[in-house]
Amino acid sequence: MPKLTLALEEDFDFTLIGISCHSKDYRLGYEFNKRMGFKFSRENDLELRIKGEISSYAFFNYFDKENYIEYSLISNKSNLGKLVPEEKLSDYFLIAKGEVSTRIQKELLLKVNEIQLILTAYFIDVNQLKSKRNLIF
Repeated sequence: MPKLTLALEEDFDFTLIGISCHSKDYRLGYEFNKRMGFKFSRENDLELRIKGEISSYAFFNYFDKENYIEYSLISNKSNLGKLVPEEKLSDYFLIAKGEVSTRIQKELLLKVNEIQLILTAYFIDVNQLKSKRNLIF
């Protein structure tokens, strides 16, 4: 009997914004909800096994039903290190999945940078990251 092989292709088709902010995750989530009209809710932490130990990253999620866009706010720091080690300046990541046009991307970045807790926010090219698999959940 011939073997069947299933090839899974990972989907890195999302907008990624790196956020530099010294505030706690719950405070940043609150500010997103207040200033941008999001309704982030705290989900179970994103857990990764790194060198045999489990590392946990704060995770917030919100689905915009009107525009069919899913937003996730994820901490880049844990007790064992960074979720994406090559992004040393990012304390958090904002991920937008769905039909995110260039106009929406630009507006999103402008609004994120207007939040006073945030020192800076910038687009990150997902395809240039070595550890981009850590952002698939």
